[in-house]
Amino acid sequence: MAIAKTIKQYLDSRHIVYSVIEVSRFESPLEAAIIAKIPPRSLYYPVVMRDAFGLMMAVVPASHKIDFDGLSELLHRKVSPAYQTQLSSVFADCQPGHIPPVGIAYGLRTVIDAALTTPDEVYIVAGDHSRLIKMSRKNFMMLQTNALLASDFAQLVDGVKEAGDESANLSWDSDLKAKLRQRVEQATELPPMPEMATRVFQLRADPHAEIADLVSLIEQDPSLSAQVIRYANSPYFNFRGGVDNLHDAISRVLGFDMVMNLAMGLALAKPFKIPRPGPLGLDHYWQHAVYSASLMQMLCKEIPQEKRPRAGTSYLIGLLHDFGYLVLGHLFREEFDGLNKLLAEQGLENRAQIEKDYLGVTHGELGSWLLEAWNLPDELVESTREHHNQNYSGASSIYVNMARLTDQLLEMYETGEVLDDELPQALLDELGLESQQVIKVMTQLFEHGTNLNDMVRLLAA
Repeated sequence: MAIAKTIKQYLDSRHIVYSVIEVSRFESPLEAAIIAKIPPRSLYYPVVMRDAFGLMMAVVPASHKIDFDGLSELLHRKVSPAYQTQLSSVFADCQPGHIPPVGIAYGLRTVIDAALTTPDEVYIVAGDHSRLIKMSRKNFMMLQTNALLASDFAQLVDGVKEAGDESANLSWDSDLKAKLRQRVEQATELPPMPEMATRVFQLRADPHAEIADLVSLIEQDPSLSAQVIRYANSPYFNFRGGVDNLHDAISRVLGFDMVMNLAMGLALAKPFKIPRPGPLGLDHYWQHAVYSASLMQMLCKEIPQEKRPRAGTSYLIGLLHDFGYLVLGHLFREEFDGLNKLLAEQGLENRAQIEKDYLGVTHGELGSWLLEAWNLPDELVESTREHHNQNYSGASSIYVNMARLTDQLLEMYETGEVLDDELPQALLDELGLESQQVIKVMTQLFEHGTNLNDMVRLLAA
């Protein structure tokens, strides 16, 4: 949707000089300012209200919100937010929540807080969720010549800080992070936790669960059943004779714990559809997930018994620790495409910092928010959130350190640098591993590279 027709006609008829700026999708004026990287006090929006005489519009910057009681007292009559049905009929050329603050163009009375200083450059919402209009202060004030001036009815939004007479400043990272988290946890576009994953999770918590229970559950999803059987027949497991049923795949090849976590990982990721190409695409996601899961499971066997974590949980964390990229691609496609392109150009070495700079949040945080909202195990949530944090020392540190080591080893291998003196010794010490053990495991892993790649193609299909 382009700039609202009513606004375009009004601006052009008054010979207002302006420019239209396209930005990534936003849901609120404050989010628009954050995305466009402009001071919130420079972006104006309206709050449409109703009083005894009909509709009216209060115009305030994105850094502020309306104090309805204070404004009612100033006007000597009660004002309250307009009904949505009233808005949709008057602002038919605007998307809901994206109304330009030009009341006169729509025949509405307008009130402005005279206590606020208008900046030299002003931005306003253009009528949809991806465009802003930029103009000078002079031109903006020309649009408000008939407005009523009142004082001190606008309140500073929490999290926005004023600095003397300068435009309000915002901590971009913390505010955008809060808004992204809210969208992740509340968005209707995201699927609920898949039923299969929910039931596997319940079975996982049952100390009396048996192979027959897991077989009965997985058989209800034919595609998942086929994946488990094909997985068990992979040369990677070197099982002679092959298997043709779930019970044998679990009892003779894969094991109860591994299949349960494999099923949960596949079920959780299945609903998320993202583009295939690029360093964040689906093909690379599953390649990294399969290699990470296999490597974490193999490393698990080398860790001293007194420290050794559960192999199945390690495998699940390997599959899902980059889950945030699925969330990003599913819910924030424009941001995903931009970050995908950026990482393709700059490489993955400093991805965490690039993500913070570009999004204000890392993929680990994005993924952990949804996993936490789904009430999944703490070790999975923590490992997803912290696997790039070298200072983490919480309850799930064994899993976090394994995920960190796995990421570093795979990155080193891709650049041909898996050498004894290049290994992260501090991580090895934390896990109780020797460098020669790790090099042996890496050699074994990539001896099965062809088989692992077959599994990648199977999962990414």
